[in-house]
Amino acid sequence: MSEVKEQPLNWLWYPYIPSGKITVIHGAPDSGKTMFACQLMAAFTSQKNLEGMEEHPTGNVLYFSADDDLSDMVGPRLIESGADLSRILAVNDMLPFTLADESIEKLIEDFNIHVMIVDPIQEYLEYEVYGDEPELIYPILHKLEGIAKHTGCAMILIAYSDGLGSENGNIWKNEFAEKISSVLCLERADMETKESCLIHEKCLLAPEGEKKTVALFQNNKN
Repeated sequence: MSEVKEQPLNWLWYPYIPSGKITVIHGAPDSGKTMFACQLMAAFTSQKNLEGMEEHPTGNVLYFSADDDLSDMVGPRLIESGADLSRILAVNDMLPFTLADESIEKLIEDFNIHVMIVDPIQEYLEYEVYGDEPELIYPILHKLEGIAKHTGCAMILIAYSDGLGSENGNIWKNEFAEKISSVLCLERADMETKESCLIHEKCLLAPEGEKKTVALFQNNKN
C-alpha cells in the first residue's frame, strides 16, 4: 500500500453523483426518470444547479435515449430545464447498439464528454438485468467502470424497476454492489403529484444524502 498513489475523488453532486464512477437511478414507470435526466443535463451543461449542488465547471454530455423521440420529447424537456443543447451529444434509435460496443470510450474521448447518461440501460444490454443470470450483466458494468475511471467521466445509468425496496431495485445495490458507487431511486406519490422524491439508497464513497424533491414538468410524465 505504500506504493499506491492516492487519487482525488471528484463529485458532480455530492454525495449523489461522483465523477469517474457509476451511478444508477431507478424507478417505476412514470416516476420522472427521463425528466430528471434532463434536469441533470441542464445542471452539467449550463449550471442550472439542483438543490444542494455546488457550482462546478460546465461540461459535455453523451446521452443515449432509446425510448423517446429527440425532437418532440427530449428536446422540449431539455429546453424547459435550461440545458445548453450545444453541449449534448445524443444517440437515438441505434439498436442493436449495446453498451458492449467498443466505440463508447472513443466517443467520450473524441467529444470530451464529462457525463454519460444511458436512458434506459435495459435497452442497451444484450441480456435481461432482472433475469435469472445477473452475472451476464457484470462484464458490461465492469467495462463501464473501467472507462469511467480512465476518462473521469461520470456514468449515469437510468433503469426501470418496481420502485423503492423492490426486488428489482435491490439488484442494483446487491448483485452489482462493488461496481456501482451510488444508487438513487425516484418515487412518485401519485399521478396527480407534480413532483417526485429522490431517495439515496446506497453510496460507497460518502454517507447517503438526504431525500430530495424533484419537480416534474407539466406535460410529460415518463
